Amino acid sequence: MPAEYRFKIVMLGDGAVGKTALTLRFTQNHFDSDYKRTIGSDFAVKRMEIPQRDANCTIQVWDLAGQPRFEIVRQSFYRGSRGGLLVFDVTRRRTFLNLDQWKEEAFKNTGRPIPLVVVANKVDLVESRVVTTEEGKEYADKNKFLYVESSALSGENVESAYVTLCTMMIDAPKTSPPSEASSATT
Repeated sequence: MPAEYRFKIVMLGDGAVGKTALTLRFTQNHFDSDYKRTIGSDFAVKRMEIPQRDANCTIQVWDLAGQPRFEIVRQSFYRGSRGGLLVFDVTRRRTFLNLDQWKEEAFKNTGRPIPLVVVANKVDLVESRVVTTEEGKEYADKNKFLYVESSALSGENVESAYVTLCTMMIDAPKTSPPSEASSATT
């Protein structure tokens, strides 16, 4: 019988990088080009199989508002997070340059380093791309994160980003006290 895991994860990155689009594509297999800006946070839940680990994983995805003015509001939403997707828009260099700020905010508010996957989103916009694959991989490697290129529009590698993160969380050493652990094996 497969092991059962339940994880809370956070979607991190500047406003309009596609965090909500990725979440909806992952949880509902839906894309809507007319998203409303996330105020504070929103969340969704999805259960999936992780055959590489003979496990089932239920992920509670917290989509955090990316605008700087929501930083205070975001702080409480990190509690209990076991991992996150660090998302940037390949057509906007500033969103890539801000990844360190998001990483630090996550580590500070969770009280520890958590597994993160760097997600280069909007790779379908080939003509507008300004951040290269090499730059993204180099950043991920430097920080010992994994790297995925995705498109919420086409669905390319969206599920892969979440599966990669789930696998990392299953493999991560359990550093939380048992009362706070977010995973259970049956």
